[in-house]
Amino acid sequence: MNPSLDDLLKEENWLEWRSLVPAKALRQTEMVTTDQTRAEFVEGSKLLRLDVRRRGADGLTGPSPIQLAIADTLNANRRFNGVLEPRRSTKTTSIQAVLLGRCMLREDYVVGWTLAKADGQKATATRFKVDIVSHLERLWPDKRNAPFKWSTSNGHEHIRWPQSGSWFNVFAPGNDAFTSGGFDVAWIDEAQDASPALTEDFLTSIPPTLDGRPGAQLVASGTAPDFRDGNLLWQMLYHPEGAHIQHGIPEDTDPELLENWETVEPLVLASHSNLGFYTSLEDVRSNFHTMSPKAFQREYLSLAGTEGGNTPLINQANWQDSTLEEMPEEPPRVFALSAFVHRDGLYASVAAAWKDKDERIHICLLHHQEGVKGFGKKLLLIARKHKRRIIFDSWSNATEVELRQLREARPRPEERPVSTRDVARAAVNFIKQLNEGNLRHYNQPELNGAAEIAVKRTFSTGNGWAFGLPKGGEELDITGLEAAALAAYVLDEEKAPGGPIEIDFF
Repeated sequence: MNPSLDDLLKEENWLEWRSLVPAKALRQTEMVTTDQTRAEFVEGSKLLRLDVRRRGADGLTGPSPIQLAIADTLNANRRFNGVLEPRRSTKTTSIQAVLLGRCMLREDYVVGWTLAKADGQKATATRFKVDIVSHLERLWPDKRNAPFKWSTSNGHEHIRWPQSGSWFNVFAPGNDAFTSGGFDVAWIDEAQDASPALTEDFLTSIPPTLDGRPGAQLVASGTAPDFRDGNLLWQMLYHPEGAHIQHGIPEDTDPELLENWETVEPLVLASHSNLGFYTSLEDVRSNFHTMSPKAFQREYLSLAGTEGGNTPLINQANWQDSTLEEMPEEPPRVFALSAFVHRDGLYASVAAAWKDKDERIHICLLHHQEGVKGFGKKLLLIARKHKRRIIFDSWSNATEVELRQLREARPRPEERPVSTRDVARAAVNFIKQLNEGNLRHYNQPELNGAAEIAVKRTFSTGNGWAFGLPKGGEELDITGLEAAALAAYVLDEEKAPGGPIEIDFF
C-alpha cells in the first residue's frame, strides 16, 4: 500500500497508512483525524509537492506514516505541543503541511514560525525559501497566478492569503518575534537548541498571543537536546496538559548496547519512526561510523543529554507503585549487602537486596546515618551477623576509607568491590527492574527522598551513567539508592552462608 494524497482523504485509508509507522512511540498522546484535518494535510502536502517528490529510502511519493501521526497529534488541538523525533523523520515537513493546509482552508488563520538557532532569522529564512517557496515557485512560475502572495524579502518573509485573511509568518527567534497581535499557531522548530534564556523569552511572549483564539497552539519540535532543564522542547514534551509524540530508545537502555553497530542496529530498527521511507538503515549505519557517539545518540536514537541536568531520573509513579509498607524483621538468609558513603562523608548507608518467591527484587536499608562516625563499626557488625560479604564501589574514595578500617578486624570481612563500569550497569539495571515492575522497596524516608532527587551522572568517557546529585545539590543524600542499586546488581552472585545456594522466601 502506498496511498495517493487523494486516497488519504478517506478515513480508512488514512488510519491504515498511519498504523504502519515502523516503530513504537516512547510517548504518544491522543491522535485525532477528521474530514477537515485530512483535507488540510492533503492541501498542505500538495503545496509542498509531496505527491511528486520521491522519498529517499523507498523511492515512492507521498507522505510517510509518521507524518500522519505527527499531524494527528497536533490535530488533537491541545494548547501546548512537543514533537521529538529522530533526524530524517520529516517532522518539519509534516508540521509545514499541517499549517499550510490550515492557512489554505481556514479563515483568518495566523501562523508564526521560527527556528531556535543563534542565527535564527537567517536559518528560518533559508528554510522558508528551500522548504516551502522553492515548491511554490515550481507550482506557480508566475506567482501572480497563485491564490496567495509570498515574500522572501529579508526580515519580511511570509505567505499571505488576501481572500481569507490568513498569514504564514517567518520570524527571528526571541521575545520580539511574538509580542504583538494574536496567533493561532506559534511554532518553534529545532527547539532543542533553545537556551534557558531563549526558552524563558518564548514562554513569556508566546502564551499571551494565543489568548482569545480558539484552539490556538504553541508547537515545539526537534531532535533530542543536549540538556533538559530550561530547554523549550523538553518542557513542551513533558507539559502535563500538552500533546506530544516521541520516538527513540528508552532511558534505561544499557549503555554498553550503544558502543557497537551490531547492538545499535536493533535499537535503530525498533525506534526510528521513518526508517525505510525517507532514510535507510545503510544511511544510519554510515552516520553511526561518522558522528560522535553522543551526537548520534541524540540525533538518531533521541537520547537526550544530561548536561546541567536537574531532571529526576526515577519515575515517581513507578516508585510509589513498588512500595511495600510492612518491613521484615530481618532480611532472608540469602541477600546482597552493600555500603555507600557520600563523597564528602556527609551520609552513609548500608542496603540489602533479595528475591521473593516470584523472583522480584526487594531492596531495604539496614542502616543509614549522617556523617561517618562509627559507620565502619556498624557495617562490620551487620556483615558479621548475617555472614555477608560487603559490596562497594571501588572508585568511591569515601567508601574506601571506611572499608580500610575494617580490613584490620579479625576475622576480616569478605569484600566484593565493583568497578565504575559495574556501577553504571547497576544503575541501568535498577531503573530497568523498577520500570518493568520487578522491584519492590519499603517505605523508608531516606530511600524515598533519594528516589525523588537522583539524576543521571554521566562519565567523562564512554556512554555510561550512574545515579548522581542534581546541580547545586552536592550536600543532598542519595547514598541509600546507590547502595541498593549495587546490592540488586550483584544479588545473583550471592550464596547461603556456609554452603551452596539455598534461597529462603518470605
